[in-house]
Amino acid sequence: MNNFICVVWMTAISATLPAAEADASRQGASVYQIEAKEDVSSRFPGAPRLHSFVWAEWEGKWLFLAGRIGGYHGVGGKEADFPRATANQRIWVVDPAGDGPARTYSLPVADLPAGLEAVKDQWMSANLQAAQDGETLYVAGGYGIDAKGKWVTYPILSAVHVPSLVKAVMGQGDLKAARIRYVESPHVQVTGGELLRLDDGLFYLVGGHVFMGSYLDFQGNSERNTGSSWQQYTSEIRKLRFVEGAGGKLDVKLLESYRDAEFRRRDLNATHVLLEGGSVLGAMAWGGVFTHDQGGFTKPLVWSAKQAPQVAQGFDQKMSAYSCARAVFFDGDTKRTLTTFFGGISATLWNAAKGMYEPAPRVGERSEARYMDGLQWIDRMTTVVRSEERMVELVERGEPMAGYVGTNAVFLPSPELRRVRPDAEIYDLRPLRGKRVLAGYLFGGIRAFPKQFPYHADSPDYQSGNVPTRASELILAVYLTVPAASE
Repeated sequence: MNNFICVVWMTAISATLPAAEADASRQGASVYQIEAKEDVSSRFPGAPRLHSFVWAEWEGKWLFLAGRIGGYHGVGGKEADFPRATANQRIWVVDPAGDGPARTYSLPVADLPAGLEAVKDQWMSANLQAAQDGETLYVAGGYGIDAKGKWVTYPILSAVHVPSLVKAVMGQGDLKAARIRYVESPHVQVTGGELLRLDDGLFYLVGGHVFMGSYLDFQGNSERNTGSSWQQYTSEIRKLRFVEGAGGKLDVKLLESYRDAEFRRRDLNATHVLLEGGSVLGAMAWGGVFTHDQGGFTKPLVWSAKQAPQVAQGFDQKMSAYSCARAVFFDGDTKRTLTTFFGGISATLWNAAKGMYEPAPRVGERSEARYMDGLQWIDRMTTVVRSEERMVELVERGEPMAGYVGTNAVFLPSPELRRVRPDAEIYDLRPLRGKRVLAGYLFGGIRAFPKQFPYHADSPDYQSGNVPTRASELILAVYLTVPAASE
């Protein structure tokens, strides 16, 4: 039943790992086989093709806003920027309930009430940070071109009542009932970071950067800051309080900033994790770019409401260095958190024929005829299993995904999954034992074609910056096969 291979244990005890525990790892105890091959997009007629967007859920309905409908901003040429013409300019609701086709609804962002021009701009940006807290969706930052034609990272926190917005998009209510409000604050002027709420009621803004001006200009200046185009990494994890005042006034309070050289990362993944045997809700940050040698970060960060962020020493994440879809499960029997990453971009590749890792090729410079930047699109899924003693990274050795997808995508859970606790996107593994279940869907993101025609695994690679991409049209069903407790 196990289709994973164990590749690395946290700490230096791998050579002396107890035989019974090592065998359990190989046999798949507490892990699952995962499949993402079946394209079910025909069941979702009219669903948008988006990447780098924000999503929320209410009573089984999915809400999507912001993001882009074009492909990846490549190196050089017209696709290097984020033009407003290829921004997502609509708010979407998809209702997958029932046995028939899902129903899709949308309305233009321009229909938002007067006085919300700043929100309209923000909701047409990309790589925003967002977190849903019950009925409220908070949206922070984002990068795009505003109504005045300026390329900016937005210093905006907006909030919306999700049930009312869903009803309005479906034509069952008024947009004014969604109670959209916003505030400008430098504390949330970030793009490419992550936003998580912990059980202290506070929000943690993780990494990211401020980018002003156009990427095309920035690259034209050899990625050096100028007066017209520049970037600055936050190099921080910020602890924030979002204050809902009288009359719907929104405010942001910066309570504490944690700084470290390891926090200087963007386009990362951040997820909830259960610590101390499942009794404490924590957070982990995974991957991210760019190191000073233009690579990806490999050491996760971990923290909780009562523990400051720190680097998880003794473990190096090999795959999925860049923002991608992810799903988190908790096994209450073994007290392990399992975090699955779907594809994305990676500095390490999995050679299935040899059953081993290989570094992504790094050759030449952008101006040279042969150029590979050491970060490649991948079609593999991996799962990091975390206990209090160690972490192990497992590569799914079954068939790869149905394409080079996952980057800037999301995992949408099915009703079959049950959260361990309502304030965290962590799903209970125990009810799934001994079953093969439809766990959810891999939705949106960027679809890349890193192999040249005819697109086979052994076809030549496109050079970095020349890989054809588009907003993914695939919606992949994600199946889990979970071992029974005795296996």
